[in-house]
Amino acid sequence: MSKKIIIKESQLGKLVSILTEGGLYSNTVDKIKADLDLNYEPQVVTNRKGGEYFEGAGFRIKADNELIDGTKLLGYLSMKYDDVGKEFLKQLIRDWSDGKIENGMLSKNMSLEK
Repeated sequence: MSKKIIIKESQLGKLVSILTEGGLYSNTVDKIKADLDLNYEPQVVTNRKGGEYFEGAGFRIKADNELIDGTKLLGYLSMKYDDVGKEFLKQLIRDWSDGKIENGMLSKNMSLEK
């Protein structure tokens, strides 16, 4: 038998902060997000294939204004943060570029494990 609980938005905010406070998951998300915010900017990159132009996601390195694609960023992050899995990093990059990371949580529940 399941029960429904009705809470206010302020109560939800307090519950989320209690549940995510000091947790390994939220700390890892916040740490990698801070690294991305400091060193990269999401960009829209236009590529030409066979006479047609396609827009895709890209990232600008703030230090030297070099444009890189998601696979290069994923490769770098997977080397730097070798204790988390690639699927987790892929989702984190997607959510970061879309601005969907809130309270140290991703939009989709992903495991930290490799």
